[in-house]
Amino acid sequence: MKLAFWLIVFAWWIMDFYVLVLKRNEYHKVLDKKSKFIMTVLISLGVILAISPESFRNTWRSREFGFYQILGTIVLCFGVILRFIAILTLGKNFSADIVVAKERKLVYKGIYRYIRHPSYTGEIISFLGLAIVFQHVPSSIFIFVFPAIAFVHRALVEEKKLMEEFGEEYLNYRRRTRMFI
Repeated sequence: MKLAFWLIVFAWWIMDFYVLVLKRNEYHKVLDKKSKFIMTVLISLGVILAISPESFRNTWRSREFGFYQILGTIVLCFGVILRFIAILTLGKNFSADIVVAKERKLVYKGIYRYIRHPSYTGEIISFLGLAIVFQHVPSSIFIFVFPAIAFVHRALVEEKKLMEEFGEEYLNYRRRTRMFI
């Protein structure tokens, strides 16, 4: 199961590296870039604070991969799959920035019929999985809380920008969907 954990983490990193760094699209209008910077800083800070305590590193090296690590790996896997589905559903419209595509339309299909931010939800769930796997109170708090704040902030910024851009259409969409799970 430890191998499964590392394979899922590696797949998650590769997927995020591709969509955040390598994927290039042409957009009609970029609505916000600052929130991506804030998100990157908060996530990085959470990861650094989580893995820096010597007590965490000692515990991590010596701990058996037990019940909580298996549970956390399952939660992590669910989050990565949810994010992957969100990215696939948006396809060419998925972007690391908050943008409006040339077609200028909202996506209501697939998972987006139920959740407005399934990609962010998947990331939050993935970091929750890591927190469960870590099973080290300070590290678990840092690895979950900082990224969760980052994604909630990003979703709120995105909601505001999409309301400005799409008005009543986005308001109607918000009324019939949940922000997160």
